[in-house]
Amino acid sequence: MDMKTRNKILIGAGIVLLLAVGFYFIFPFYLVGPPSPLLSLKNGDAINHEVVIDIFDQNNKSIFKETYELDPDEEIRQPRPFLLKFRWLKECTLKVTVDDNATKVYETDVYPWKEFRITMGKDPISGERNIWIGAIVV
Repeated sequence: MDMKTRNKILIGAGIVLLLAVGFYFIFPFYLVGPPSPLLSLKNGDAINHEVVIDIFDQNNKSIFKETYELDPDEEIRQPRPFLLKFRWLKECTLKVTVDDNATKVYETDVYPWKEFRITMGKDPISGERNIWIGAIVV
């Protein structure tokens, strides 16, 4: 095989590889659209709350930590950090701490089209203050 033929084969293989990798990473965004926000946080209570959100990967390493001050009935949507726009985590832990005295832990996975819904409020039946965590998947 001469040098020209070998170069053509290598260039062709390189183009096919780039197309395959591009298809793998770009096609899901084409089908579903841009990533959803990482989380929405709602204070459904009548008092202010300080909320700390911590996300840990499967090695218990913090990959996201943010503190929020929420007024009554305020809702905040946290955009997805750049690295979490393209990162899939099969096992991670979402930890929500309210006013340094109530904590809720949620074992889950994280990917670009999964948004966490976190609500704090008073349970209408028991009167206790609770933290509710759910997920919306596109």
